[in-house]
Amino acid sequence: MTEAIFKGASGKLYRFHVLRAQAPALPEPALYCFARPGPGGRSWTPLFLSRTGNLADRLNGHERWDEAQRLGATHVLALFEPERENRAFAETDLLDALRPALNAPQMAPEDGHGPERIVAFVRPPVRFDPPIRLAR
Repeated sequence: MTEAIFKGASGKLYRFHVLRAQAPALPEPALYCFARPGPGGRSWTPLFLSRTGNLADRLNGHERWDEAQRLGATHVLALFEPERENRAFAETDLLDALRPALNAPQMAPEDGHGPERIVAFVRPPVRFDPPIRLAR
């Protein structure tokens, strides 16, 4: 697959280029997505989505790439868009529709004290092999 098309919450379609993770990225403004192949290799599951003014600089040593790989990410999807406002709208539109696992919102605890907790939107469910055992 050389492209991936996602539908935003608004109904708008967005066409991304599929790039191998090791391929050099263009130093252009873009939305980008870390993704894994979907069932049967006929679609993509987005794991992390964001925007940047320079894709090459942003992907260099990205702090979420290792996490994305642990969830099966093999490719970077890129939608090149020079207009900042268009990138911002597309990011919000796609996050609302796709809810990538690594874009989970930060939530404050109910009492307002202590560390924040993360609520993850995971689709499909993440399977851990071997199962994780909690200490008692």
